[in-house]
Amino acid sequence: MYPTLLTIGSIRIDTYSVIWFIALSLAILWSLRRLSLYGLDEDESRRIMAVSFLCMLLGARSYEYIAHWRLYIDNPRLFLDLNRGGLHEFGAVAGAFLSALVMCMFSRKVSFLKLCDAAIIPAFLAIAVGRWGCFMNGCCLGNITHFFMGVHFPRDRAGIFRHPVQIYYSVIAVMIILILLWAERRVIPLQKKSQRYYSVIAPLGMILYALMRYAVTFTRDPLPLSWLIKYSWTYQGITAALPLAFLWLAYSLLKLKSES
Repeated sequence: MYPTLLTIGSIRIDTYSVIWFIALSLAILWSLRRLSLYGLDEDESRRIMAVSFLCMLLGARSYEYIAHWRLYIDNPRLFLDLNRGGLHEFGAVAGAFLSALVMCMFSRKVSFLKLCDAAIIPAFLAIAVGRWGCFMNGCCLGNITHFFMGVHFPRDRAGIFRHPVQIYYSVIAVMIILILLWAERRVIPLQKKSQRYYSVIAPLGMILYALMRYAVTFTRDPLPLSWLIKYSWTYQGITAALPLAFLWLAYSLLKLKSES
């Protein structure tokens, strides 16, 4: 692993931050390129995405405080220690999603549904690239395994190999991108025939994201999934959102089919 990319005097530049910065930048640039595909006003969309990006970072960091609130209440000085904990993926998604929803409610130029469909595929690009930052940092470790893909991490003693969970996330995210691009090519012609816009790509992406998290969990935590859903804020949120995403997708598909 290479947690430190570069050291200049007393300044340390960590690989994790650099790769995630690149990942998020690529996702934003791709999202901007996709605005015209959905007929979105570019200036207004850029403004909403800029605010959503800041809320995404805020949500990613705030989730650390929420998930470990007892620790921070007992020792308030830790709030200022940004080296403790990290950026949480689910918090980032929630922050960006909710902020975009609120801003689109007050916008007459940008449809929230269209913006979600335009941005969700690039969001998986951020996961596919950014998770390599986790791998290089040696965080988000998987279970000990004898599987041929097992990787030895420096923090473990010699002879210990673990599931490279970070790489699993990256590979699955690429597969999801391909699925969503395929679905998008089939759905857009139907959207043009419909009188109203019905979002398909966003709820489908939400479902695939949840399935990805559930699948990889079995290689990351030895606890049963039922225990994680009961006691983990992340999986409680994912589990609550999953049936809503299924209903959203089913409604959109039925409407598109009836109007095409």
